[in-house]
Amino acid sequence: FNMMETTEINNSFGMIVNLITANAVEYEFNLTSIPDLTYLDVNIREESPLKGLFEALDKKTKNCIYWFEVDNIFIGNQIKILLDVNREILKLKGRKVPVHNKNKDSKILYVGVRQGGITLKWNMSNISGRIREHLGYYKVGSTQGLQFGHWARHLDYNVKLKVVEFDDLPNEYLTAIEKLLAFRLKPLFGTH
Repeated sequence: FNMMETTEINNSFGMIVNLITANAVEYEFNLTSIPDLTYLDVNIREESPLKGLFEALDKKTKNCIYWFEVDNIFIGNQIKILLDVNREILKLKGRKVPVHNKNKDSKILYVGVRQGGITLKWNMSNISGRIREHLGYYKVGSTQGLQFGHWARHLDYNVKLKVVEFDDLPNEYLTAIEKLLAFRLKPLFGTH
């Protein structure tokens, strides 16, 4: 590639990221609104303050990209420190969290994708199930997620979950889009 072609590719990638972020649907919750862990024994989607979030996510049945964002870089750094401090405790509890990365000074906590569909066992959309895992309310702790319910329920921080549902995007493109978005957003957790 010559210089002109590389510039065009970079501009195209930038346009894709801008298009995705501009079309995100935002759901906001405070970490203190995450129910205590007794909700592992009940359906968090129906018996918690987050019921509306799950009702909205259950309507998303196509391929999605999502990310968790906080209000500013200071809060992002605080959350990163707290999760890093709690990694060993969470490991002892059998809770798997995203790997440590070198990103810093970001308000983006995590970027992920989920293939579309419905999980018949729980009658929920795949994205709804994935967010349940990030909140820490999946009984199987070995499924990697932020596990907020196990270490962050006491933090009075607002978190924005941003979701983009794609119409007819092939599964094969999801990973590429995740890597592109993560490269630009610099999430504090996970590798891309």
